[in-house]
Amino acid sequence: MKIFAKLAFGASLLLGAVGTSASAADLSVPSGAYKVDPNHASVTWKVSHFGLSFYNARFTKFDIKIDLDADDIEKSSVTATINVSSVKTDHSGGSGFDKEISKDKNFLNGKKFPKIKFVSKSIEKTGETTALIHGTVTMLGISKDMTLEATLIGFLPSHPYAKKPAIGLNATGSIKRSDFGFTHLVPFIGDEVVFNIDAEFIKAG
Repeated sequence: MKIFAKLAFGASLLLGAVGTSASAADLSVPSGAYKVDPNHASVTWKVSHFGLSFYNARFTKFDIKIDLDADDIEKSSVTATINVSSVKTDHSGGSGFDKEISKDKNFLNGKKFPKIKFVSKSIEKTGETTALIHGTVTMLGISKDMTLEATLIGFLPSHPYAKKPAIGLNATGSIKRSDFGFTHLVPFIGDEVVFNIDAEFIKAG
């Protein structure tokens, strides 16, 4: 009974905190630096496999930071760094296959290029809860433009457990791996790689 009571109490806190829909127009959290909560975030990607399906995988180690201007979203900025060695797939080859994807020079060549980085250049508000994040992604030593379609999912002036302001976002975007010299197995394995990011951010400090 104590367990159910705790769950019910936690649910009531959350329901009370997110009782209104998210809107950038009334973003009642303070401006400042926000860091990703790694326990409540995911970075996944998918690529066409022989034109039969989309193969899905993920990165498990990453750092994303938002410098938020709550009064003018377009003045905000985003930076992200992904650890290439953290590739995880559901392939039967297990960690051996994951290591091949992350380390082999025909794939992500993580020994030479251990990080994938994204730095925003501008943010374009497209709706009350949506924006385009224009930036530069650097992979395999090459930098190219990339645009993320971002949606504000929700925000809390005070997170029930962290006791700090928090925001939650979804962002999607795509790159052509051939733009980065990564042409191994194209077109059998698709050229376009689609990223999806779901993340909660807690105010730093």
